[in-house]
Amino acid sequence: MVDMVPLLLPGSKNCRIAAKQLNQLCLQPLVRQPLGRNSATGDGRAATAGDKPCNNLRCGFVADSILQGFDLNIPAQTEGYDGADQDGNDAANFVPRPHSTATAGASNLAEEDGEEICSQPVVPFVGMIFDDLEVAKQVYNDYAWKLGFGTRIGNTKYNTARGVPKDTILSRVFECVHTGKPAAECKNAAARSKEAAAKVKEATVDMTNIGEQKSRSKQAGSEMDVNESKQRNILLRCDCKAHMVVGKRNGLWSVTVFKEEHTHRMVKLAGRRRYYRSHRKVPEEDFQFLQTLHNQNITTAQIMGCLGSVRGGDPRTLGYVKRDVSNIRTMLREEVSHRDMSMVIEYFERRKAESPNFFYDTLVDSNNAVRGLFWVDGRTRALYPKYKDCVFFDTTFCTNKYNLPFAPIVGINNHTHTIVLGCALLPDETTETFKWVFERWMLAMNQMHPDHIMTDQDQAMATAIDKVFPNSIHRCCFYHVLHLARKKLGPNLGEGHPFADAFYSCIYGTDTIEEFEFCWQHMLRSFDMIENNHLNNMWKSRKTWAPVYFRKSFFPFTSTTGRSEGLNSYFKTLVRPSDSVWNFVQQYELCQNLMLDREDNAGFTMETTTAKLWGSYSIEKQALKFYTREVFDRFQKMVQSSTRFYPIHVEAEGLCFNLVPNQDLDVKTYRVAVNPEEGWYTCGCNMFEMCGLICPHIIRVMVHLNVQQIPGRYMLERWSAAATTHAPEPGTNTIRFGVPTTNTLKYNSLCRKMNQLASDACFDDDTYVAVSRIVDEANKVVATMLKAKGQV
Repeated sequence: MVDMVPLLLPGSKNCRIAAKQLNQLCLQPLVRQPLGRNSATGDGRAATAGDKPCNNLRCGFVADSILQGFDLNIPAQTEGYDGADQDGNDAANFVPRPHSTATAGASNLAEEDGEEICSQPVVPFVGMIFDDLEVAKQVYNDYAWKLGFGTRIGNTKYNTARGVPKDTILSRVFECVHTGKPAAECKNAAARSKEAAAKVKEATVDMTNIGEQKSRSKQAGSEMDVNESKQRNILLRCDCKAHMVVGKRNGLWSVTVFKEEHTHRMVKLAGRRRYYRSHRKVPEEDFQFLQTLHNQNITTAQIMGCLGSVRGGDPRTLGYVKRDVSNIRTMLREEVSHRDMSMVIEYFERRKAESPNFFYDTLVDSNNAVRGLFWVDGRTRALYPKYKDCVFFDTTFCTNKYNLPFAPIVGINNHTHTIVLGCALLPDETTETFKWVFERWMLAMNQMHPDHIMTDQDQAMATAIDKVFPNSIHRCCFYHVLHLARKKLGPNLGEGHPFADAFYSCIYGTDTIEEFEFCWQHMLRSFDMIENNHLNNMWKSRKTWAPVYFRKSFFPFTSTTGRSEGLNSYFKTLVRPSDSVWNFVQQYELCQNLMLDREDNAGFTMETTTAKLWGSYSIEKQALKFYTREVFDRFQKMVQSSTRFYPIHVEAEGLCFNLVPNQDLDVKTYRVAVNPEEGWYTCGCNMFEMCGLICPHIIRVMVHLNVQQIPGRYMLERWSAAATTHAPEPGTNTIRFGVPTTNTLKYNSLCRKMNQLASDACFDDDTYVAVSRIVDEANKVVATMLKAKGQV
């Protein structure tokens, strides 16, 4: 093979390619043996006739000889070569100069760690040529990685000649990071410098009142600051002389000096070696993935796990460490913090441009700084008229670094899922701020007030509701009322206490307002609690929380603000108190998308599956076709519960039935009044008025009277699939199927198509010319269409 190698000019491109190809033939590192050792046997003895020369060594020499312009037919006299050995084996004793014992160390390190050796490191040598300075740096750094040390840039010499750019580099030194004097010598020098500074300070110190002076830690009212200086580890300085100098000659960079001897131990384990700063670099593709994970608010440890999984399953195989990821995340946060609110406003403006029905508004202070935000998307505005019958409003903290309270306006959709009807970030919780939120909300919803609204017992919130929604029914969260009562009344509401039995019986066991008020006053007199302040406050505000006052008000399947609080609790899993408002808005959009995904799943289930009927009632079949699956499940349970009662006809005006429970069941009796001609059914439990579904008592009477269809007035459209089917945004045209809904989606779709077209057309001149002509024509068509619509 050697005889077939042509003579190549040193430093040429073909020279370097040939050298690289020949170096790849070497499966073992090239080693310059210490003086006194035989390079063929690797020990101190002389080579024997049975010792064979190293073919890999010969190949390595061929490659390096090509780089340096050696004549392969003339053996070069280099260090470690004494001519032919006793058997006449020239190649056996010949060891080329560029290779050293350090390379053998790299091989040993790899073998000890169990690393897979795909290729040996390129060992720098004097005369080695590079096209670029960065390539030289990378070669030396790769070499350092295999050996187990870190590198850094030492001295850089610039060209100071006139007419030459100031940043023109003449030479650069790449050196071991352990270069420099040992720490002990540096410490002694620093101590001497400190003593000198102290002597200078002594000459100027005020010696008056010296006896009255105290140290800072002993002064009254002051504490010792133990965190004044952070303890940091100092990199070992071993006066290591290993380095490589690269200079520029004739437009190429070449190695002018190469020192390979180290004065310290190499780091053997790859898992530790990667902590050298020179070996830590985040690739561009990993940075993009990291940025995506960062935007999803995933912890740094989880991000490292994801990146490790992508790169083979172990985070220790990455070319960077956890601290690098943390630093990048800090950099990303700082970029956002400088223009946090402006990024949010720009995003809202883009949303508004894509969807004219997107609404947002800002609350600014006297300095024109944004203090509050309110926004709602176009789809929610379109669906609001069907879901305005019941809304929930609550606030929560610790969702952003400015501690702005998060205030979502929540409703219930036709699948009984929680939906967001509006969102606000508030500067405070005053009446004026709540009033501003409600007024902005009404502006977005065309002044359609909610029918019912539930909040906690916040007085500022209640005052704002009375001013903005005077005709809406306002209810306080029943859970908060009872929680506060247990806190104020203490043992009196403990389990088994007589007062607790009377208290809960008065709240849960009364059906009319008169009955509740009588039982309450009787309870206060019986237990001598008339003077209790908290019970008196509860009596004064009874119309805002007692269930009996809301038996004909629509608060479906709940008496608490649990939906709003549940959304707040879930949202806190997506955001952190240190997050910016921009990150908060991004996570809010994610939450909205997850809600839409859940709604799509429910719609798919309803369209492609069916539920098993419990009985043979025609009203059950009617409900299955009309209601969404979640609502039908509730209705079916009521059909089952209806069998617990049997109707007894009551002689009274009109048609009435007493629903008596079966034996060993609830002793309470319910009365159902019927008007068959007009299809009216009323029950004392008022379930239809509160939840929008007929109760088990009415169902039992319908079955008893052999009613085949539930009257339309008892089938609310808000619980049907029709509530959201093809609901266009207000003011928009009919939906065009196959066309993306937003400008961003249109842009992404066109980019994918154009990229594929360019990829297919670039391999042939004719296809390129044809596609280029078509694109030019398309530009003219688009310009004409936009001009006709007045958008240019």
